Amino acid sequence: MAKKVIFLILLSVSLSLFVGCGTTAKFVYPSKYDNLIQLYKEPKYSLKVAVLPFEEKRGDENSFAGFWLYLIPIVPYGQISYDRPDAARVFNTINEFNFNVVEDIAKAVVTSLKRSNLFQDVYFTFGGDKSEADLIITGDVISTKYVGKTYSYGLSVYGPVLWFFGLPAGSSEDALSLKIYLNKQGGKTTLWEYAFDKDDSIVQGLYYKWGHDVKAYTSLMEEGMNEAIKSLDEKLSNIPLEKLKE
Repeated sequence: MAKKVIFLILLSVSLSLFVGCGTTAKFVYPSKYDNLIQLYKEPKYSLKVAVLPFEEKRGDENSFAGFWLYLIPIVPYGQISYDRPDAARVFNTINEFNFNVVEDIAKAVVTSLKRSNLFQDVYFTFGGDKSEADLIITGDVISTKYVGKTYSYGLSVYGPVLWFFGLPAGSSEDALSLKIYLNKQGGKTTLWEYAFDKDDSIVQGLYYKWGHDVKAYTSLMEEGMNEAIKSLDEKLSNIPLEKLKE
């Protein structure tokens, strides 16, 4: 009887830890303003730039079934894989990811461009006031893949006991892939385009990185935009300002 009670307690603890105890994470950008590149002290170009919501180009397969593999003795971990983590409800250590992808990514682009001081003004718009801008930025969200592994060490529901002794509880991998385009107002020719494909992974335990399942999306966006802005500055340096305003 005592063994059965212990088993049920371990099962309850195991499942409650795996589903993140109801915690909701949110995409917050930037993680730190100083992480964003600033190329100039004053705006380099007296131009207005409108940034539109990005286009949704991600896959739509969210797979949770592999999570239950951790219950099988000898199997070392269970795995989940989400093309759209914003539509998922169970991760390693959180329960939900608040991420309005096409809008939040576009607004992050605005924040980075403002910080860079490339342009006089940069603003987000759904399209109603884009006619006021000299340049238009659009983009595609190609991937926000999330892969999470929960370690049971082949011990089924008894695996989490090892977590209390500091052994890793699992790992999370975040991937971010985007394409960004710059056009003149009303122009059909793309002046500049840039793509980046980045990923980062962490090992998580009860005492470290807990709740950080999707935190890397912010740092990946910061890194990608810093590189993109350098590329954009180089490209525009070869285009006369009059042509940009035509």
